[in-house]
This record gives sequence, C-alpha cells and structure tokens, in this order.
Amino acid sequence: MKKHSQLFSSLGMAVVLCMSCFFASATDLPSAASGDQESTALADTYTDFAGSSGNAHALVDGLLAGSRITLVTPAASGGRSTRSSFLPKTGKLGYANARMALALAQAALAKAQITRPTAAQIEAVLNGGAIMAPYGPAQMPGVLALRSQGQVWGNISKALGVKLPADGNVAAADHP
Repeated sequence: MKKHSQLFSSLGMAVVLCMSCFFASATDLPSAASGDQESTALADTYTDFAGSSGNAHALVDGLLAGSRITLVTPAASGGRSTRSSFLPKTGKLGYANARMALALAQAALAKAQITRPTAAQIEAVLNGGAIMAPYGPAQMPGVLALRSQGQVWGNISKALGVKLPADGNVAAADHP
C-alpha cells in the first residue's frame, strides 16, 4: 500500500509539472505574437531608410537575433543590384536598442546628406567604414561598433554629431 501511495504521489507531481509547463508555454504565445508585431512595426518605421520592406525586415531581424544581415541596393537604370552582407558588431540587441541603433544610423547618414542610403552605406554607418557622401568621402565610426566597445547611446550620438533628445527621437545636432 505504501508503494502505491508513493507511486500516486510521484505521478501526481509529474502531472502537475507537465501542466505547469503547458500553461507556461501557452502564456508565452501572446508575447511571441506581440514580439512579431513590435518587430514588424520597427521594420515599417525604417522601410524608407532601408530602401525596401525586405531590407528593413532584414535589418531588424538581424539586429534582434545578432545574425547576418543581407541588404540589397536596387539596380540603377540598366545596372545590376548590389548586395551587402554583414554581422552586427554588437551581437543580439533588444527592441529598444535596435530602435536606437537604427535611429542614430539614420540621423548620422542624414547629417552626411544621405537620405536614401545604399546597402554598403547602411553597413558602414552601423559597423563602421568609409562612405561616399555628396561632399566627398566620409569615415563612419559605426553605431554598433561604438556600442560593442561599451559606449552608451548618449556618447554614441555625440561621436556621430547628432543629438539624442529625452523623448528618444534622434535629430541632427545643431553644432557638429
């Protein structure tokens, strides 16, 4: 009888554990859906900057996962499209950090008078590198490169010459 009691007790515990795992995973489903919505909203915000919806989603997904980002610059009349593929120097980012990285990258390129960047220019502003701006060559320190060195967003915005207002929106600095 004692063995049956222990067996039922063990079975009961197993059922409780299985049920708690089931309910825990079921409650994760809405957050996954809200994560997808947040990811889509972030990508939608940067579609014009990235040049296409596909590029915007590649940027956001790559920043969030810390995985390879492949961007495509459409061909000019009669030319061939170009690809740029890179790993974000920071690894994985959360939504707020991905949003801030993209906002600073966009502001830094706007300051360089580039509003429709190529895939290579987006890579350079994020990871660091040279770009050709309308006024000539420019060296970008890289939003993600600076972040990977432990820089906080305020210091990164100063290094890029853009200001970071309290509301989180980024604008070109009045004084470079």
